[in-house]
Amino acid sequence: MIDAARSDGSAAKPRRRLLLPLLIAGAVAAGGVAWKATSSHDAVSPAAAGLPPAERAVELSPVELTRMAPHRLTELVRLSGSVKPMEQSMVKSEVAARLVEVPVREGQAVRKGEVLARFDTVELQAKLDEKLSNLEGAKAQLVLADKTRAKNLALRQKDIVSETNMDQAQSTFRFQQATVAALEAQVDLARKALRDAVVASPIDGTVAERAVNPGETLAVNAKMFSVVDLSRVEVEAAVPADDVARLKPGQTVRLRVEGFGERDFVGQIARINPMARAGTRAIPVYIVLDNSDGSLRGGMFAAGDAVVDEVEGAFALPPAAVRHDQDGTFVLVVSGGRVERRKVEVLGAWARGDLVEVRGLADGDLAVTAPLPGLTAGRAVKVMGS
Repeated sequence: MIDAARSDGSAAKPRRRLLLPLLIAGAVAAGGVAWKATSSHDAVSPAAAGLPPAERAVELSPVELTRMAPHRLTELVRLSGSVKPMEQSMVKSEVAARLVEVPVREGQAVRKGEVLARFDTVELQAKLDEKLSNLEGAKAQLVLADKTRAKNLALRQKDIVSETNMDQAQSTFRFQQATVAALEAQVDLARKALRDAVVASPIDGTVAERAVNPGETLAVNAKMFSVVDLSRVEVEAAVPADDVARLKPGQTVRLRVEGFGERDFVGQIARINPMARAGTRAIPVYIVLDNSDGSLRGGMFAAGDAVVDEVEGAFALPPAAVRHDQDGTFVLVVSGGRVERRKVEVLGAWARGDLVEVRGLADGDLAVTAPLPGLTAGRAVKVMGS
């Protein structure tokens, strides 16, 4: 029995020793299967596993965005032309005589009524005296004719003189009346010529041109002086017909004049010519400038802009920033790292169509102004450099 028991015990030991390596090998195999299953599960994509894909933000450059702020919008029409005096007077000779004095020179300021020149009055005075003498003789003849007429009228009533004599006396009286009237007119002209021998400035201004010198004998209507008033000047600008329709009297104009750097001269449109210049489609427009300091001179070149429309506190964008679809007009705005759709109303175009005024945006909004067709509302975005 004892031998039998030993025999059984010694047979069991080898089996236990064989089973242990098998268990270890099985565990290792099971572990390998488990590791492979785990590794295979980790390699499955989120889409295959039914999970949402990770969203990648669209990068936007700052030049593709505009930070909205209210601005003053102005619509301008370009103008340019030459400066001219508002008032200019050409002084001409009113008498035919010899100049004895010319006390003014070019560039000299003069007042209205100030003497510019004097003519020799000897001959003019002699002509006046002659006309006065002729007038006195005619008046004496008129008195005699009147007496003869009255005498003949009394005799005619007594039937002493004929009707013919009466008519002749009446005719002589009327002729002498006409002669006196004509000579009185000649005397008035002679007196005027004597007054015109003193040439005076017709306006307050500056002598721009002096065409005569003492000692010269001038004919009637000979050019003597040009006097200009520079307290107010105007610019005659030739404007294309396409732009004239937007101009009207009273609109403000800002001009810069050669030689004055960045200084602005502010004026207003005073008149618009109803006719275009011959051979062109340009229409003259006249801008009045205040020149009370006398800094501007005739002939200077000026260029600037007329303000034809203006609005304060407006929001404006390039036309490409305003988008359209079946739901209406909108602008894309970046807010909180995502793109939002903002409904807007277009109010008008400015700067010849380079800007569009809209309603619906607020101060500080970051609008997408670049034409990015693939960018839609809800998309995550990142501003480069932020």
